[in-house]
Amino acid sequence: MTEAPDPEVVELATKIFDLARQGQTEALVAYVDAGVPANLTNDRGDSLVMLAAYHGHADAVRALL
Repeated sequence: MTEAPDPEVVELATKIFDLARQGQTEALVAYVDAGVPANLTNDRGDSLVMLAAYHGHADAVRALL
């Protein structure tokens, strides 16, 4: 039996993926510098880099690579 994810962790991850979609480079870098994996993926397999690229945020993509 698997444990349900912590709602606070899910909320934080959702926020970080939204930052990638919005191209909020400085905030993304701050989270990665604080220990969030740059290759974090969501339940669909989308990574932060994929979402930033899909939404046209080249600066965020460069920062995450």
